[in-house]
Amino acid sequence: MIPQPDKTPGNTEWFVHDRFGMFIHWGLYALPARHEWVMSYEKIPVQVYEKYFKYFNPDLYNPREWAKAAKEAGMKYFVITTKHHEGFCLWDTAYTWYKAPNTPYGKDLLKPMVEAFREEGLKVGFYHSLLDWHHPHYTVDHCHPMRDNPEYIAQDKERNLDLYVEYLYKQSEELVTKFGKIDILWYDFSVAKSDRFEGKGKDQWRSE
Repeated sequence: MIPQPDKTPGNTEWFVHDRFGMFIHWGLYALPARHEWVMSYEKIPVQVYEKYFKYFNPDLYNPREWAKAAKEAGMKYFVITTKHHEGFCLWDTAYTWYKAPNTPYGKDLLKPMVEAFREEGLKVGFYHSLLDWHHPHYTVDHCHPMRDNPEYIAQDKERNLDLYVEYLYKQSEELVTKFGKIDILWYDFSVAKSDRFEGKGKDQWRSE
């Protein structure tokens, strides 16, 4: 018999039933166009990576067209990366300046996307990264772009991960209260302990 996960609050049976959906990965990494982990893989410092923020202007953004195409393909839901590991936020969050409205594009990207897909009858899902390589209090781990930078690592003694976790909770509250009903929420991910760094998991995220 195949082991089954423990039941959690809410009904997720629709996800197995609907099966076919669109998962959109979108962030500043669209500009280097090499991988959503480009900041980590190429060990790019925050100050260097921020150049993509200064040029981010998706002038061809058309969520209604995307939503219509998804519906015509038979999709039943969509999931969007509200914030990937790079720390850049697609919505007008109150808790950081590192967000779409402050780029040359100048507007919230998430709200019109949610509205467009919802109008086409698709369920709404948010992906949200637990990692954040941009936040000043996010400590170094083996996935961090600065994992081989002794000077940056030494500054960890001045960082307070609990302050980052508070930020994570506040942004999560925004996501589940400002956009109507959210049908599914993805948190990605916990970081395993390595021979050089502590991990980040259930205890660090204060997860139940």
